[in-house]
Amino acid sequence: MTFKDFQKELWSSLMPSGTELAKKAQEKLTIDKSELPQRFNSYLRKLIDLEFEIYKNYERDSATEIIQKAEKKGLLTSKEALVENFKQNYSQFWGLFLSISQSRKTRAGGSFERHVKYLFQLLDYPFERQQDLDGVVDYLIPSLAAFKKNRTACVVLSAKRTLRERWRQVIGELASTNAGKIYILTADEDISHSKVAEIATHNINLVVWDEYKKKKFADNYNVIGFTDLVNVHLPASKNLWEHLL
Repeated sequence: MTFKDFQKELWSSLMPSGTELAKKAQEKLTIDKSELPQRFNSYLRKLIDLEFEIYKNYERDSATEIIQKAEKKGLLTSKEALVENFKQNYSQFWGLFLSISQSRKTRAGGSFERHVKYLFQLLDYPFERQQDLDGVVDYLIPSLAAFKKNRTACVVLSAKRTLRERWRQVIGELASTNAGKIYILTADEDISHSKVAEIATHNINLVVWDEYKKKKFADNYNVIGFTDLVNVHLPASKNLWEHLL
């Protein structure tokens, strides 16, 4: 067995899944449901940061165990001097760190979406996930049955950690639903004004961190913070869709 195959096999057995990591973070953070609407923004940030800290600890311990076991199996050149050891096994280490980097990217995207889902569940809003409305949407409030009765009274939300890939396709699919209100939730903090303007032409609202809204998009009314989403926008929409249930 090569070191590459060995580390991939061992890595998958040592690292918790994204769902497990998210749950560990959620269990570690105490959330007061009565304060959730006002603190949604900070709770979401804390959950994402906490999960990343938990992940890094697993990452460090897993990488250490992989190197130790690989050395015992003779898959690495054993040297007493740390620098010389690193030099001799550079290609193997590089492959391990590349794999770790790819794992981080995969985990990060799912982390944002899992914690958004968790907090929405705590808000007690009715929603259905992954509904196909001429394109799959992440959240449909309150339900597909209500949407079929009156789509203009319903809310569609999409959670995307970044808007760097496929974003034009995403907004096109969302706009085609013709829902009453459409929101894209993102943790991205590298969004151009031209991108925001294009999103606005599709009657879609962009939901960003409260701090980022104030700092960069104070005058863009189709950009709102998470706090306004859960305290102003969703309660206002509820008056339209609750009679459909």
